[in-house]
Amino acid sequence: MKLFRFNYLLVVLLAISACTTYKVEKLATANIHLDSLVTVAPSQKVEGLIKPYRDKVNADMTEVLCLTSEALYGGRPESPLTNFCADLTLEESNLFCAAKYPAIKMDVAMINRGGLRVPIPKGEIRTMTMFELMPFENEVVFLKLSGTVLLQFIHHLASRGGEGVSGMRFGIKDDKAIKVEIGGKPLDPAKNYWLVTSDYIANGGDGCEVLTKSSDRIDTGIKARDMFIKYFKRMGKEGKIIGAKTDGRIYDAK
Repeated sequence: MKLFRFNYLLVVLLAISACTTYKVEKLATANIHLDSLVTVAPSQKVEGLIKPYRDKVNADMTEVLCLTSEALYGGRPESPLTNFCADLTLEESNLFCAAKYPAIKMDVAMINRGGLRVPIPKGEIRTMTMFELMPFENEVVFLKLSGTVLLQFIHHLASRGGEGVSGMRFGIKDDKAIKVEIGGKPLDPAKNYWLVTSDYIANGGDGCEVLTKSSDRIDTGIKARDMFIKYFKRMGKEGKIIGAKTDGRIYDAK
């Protein structure tokens, strides 16, 4: 009986508390002023743990990779920056293919203008420069496309006023591509071509949904930024000066 009374009392109390409502009668607030002159001494123990890592990161980020003869700026329909980055991507991708996929060769490359956030400055190119140029974690992807799909893709590039391309040449008229050439020859709709680009573009970014129709795809796992850093280090060791120019690979046909 005692157990029953206890359980009954507990149920009653819970029912009462569930029905209880509260109302805010008063709200007190206050501003807390932070004095810029007041400083807190850092923990020497924590500082000792962090410093080696901070010093290593600073050394890596400020490392001079190579030199440029002039600043490379972006623009449309083509530009020194976009041409250079697309050519680098095509060249390095084919070196990678020769070692790992000798049966295939990239025909064309595309680097979206929006993925290149700053110009490459004149003079010293540091690792930090590459993180500023390519702040996104984009990876290099190979796509096998029919000539028909590739032409649709190039029409899309033309509708955007041009992008960073390599291995191709075309004019833009009425927002469409004309006289499209791949490797110096007219594009053949019945032929298959290999395109190298970023995973962002390969996944349909920037309106490039047509690329999801690729018949084959290779995700290399290589960060685009890492590919660039490796290239610049090699150029620096060989004492080569970086430069680029426009060459009419995309032109206004109006």
